[in-house]
Amino acid sequence: MNYLQLNVTHAVTLRLAFVGVSSLWLLTPFPKAQLMEAGDILKNSKNYQLQPAQEQVCPSANLIPKRSFHTAKDYIYICRGERDDSLGYYVRISKNGGNKITVPISSKNGETYVAIQGELTYMVSPYELVITKLSKGGSVSFREKVNSAIAADGKPLARGCPDGNTTFVEAKTKNFIVYICGREVPSSCVAVARQGNQKIIIPLQSYNSREGIEDSQFIAVNGDIRYLLTRNALKVSRDGKTIIKEKVLYWN
Repeated sequence: MNYLQLNVTHAVTLRLAFVGVSSLWLLTPFPKAQLMEAGDILKNSKNYQLQPAQEQVCPSANLIPKRSFHTAKDYIYICRGERDDSLGYYVRISKNGGNKITVPISSKNGETYVAIQGELTYMVSPYELVITKLSKGGSVSFREKVNSAIAADGKPLARGCPDGNTTFVEAKTKNFIVYICGREVPSSCVAVARQGNQKIIIPLQSYNSREGIEDSQFIAVNGDIRYLLTRNALKVSRDGKTIIKEKVLYWN
């Protein structure tokens, strides 16, 4: 596909293609970076909590959940469809009072599932639950971090930082979730496309945290591509030319 091809002489065109679709720089085969899929299996699922009985979840007894997402306030299930070509159903059950909604899945990109009901759009992935209201120009009305995501066979789906690592920073832009990971000190940058969940892990070249995490600057380099993350922005450049710059919307 043309929008996946990196063309240094057309940086502006690339940036538009990148923002409009998903992740140009996440899908480019970098020799020094470790590429991972959102379906990579974790080693354990100790944080996954007991959920409502299966027969209380899907629209039909013949349907079963193929994905289960757990947040602080909700259980979200992706149920199988009634036909081979059906994307299935999005089911959200509130932990507070058990309020439940069921909406047909309208689109799927990797492990990102989208369901639309009237003015509301529900999007869930192994990393976050986002609900937007279309009548307000797509502004986010509700967001929750996904604490665990489980496949139908009981195996957990991928998460941000690798097992055994501390998450020093979690930052979100319009198109990405970026994690700064490491054991005793920050050592890697993990970036996940919010649509499709393609993931790339790049070793940190340097970081400056003398003023604290809020004022830190993290730099990761892969070949001639440089990634800079601060509290204010994510910036990706190639040969000194900026090809991506996005405002940081969330920092933790």
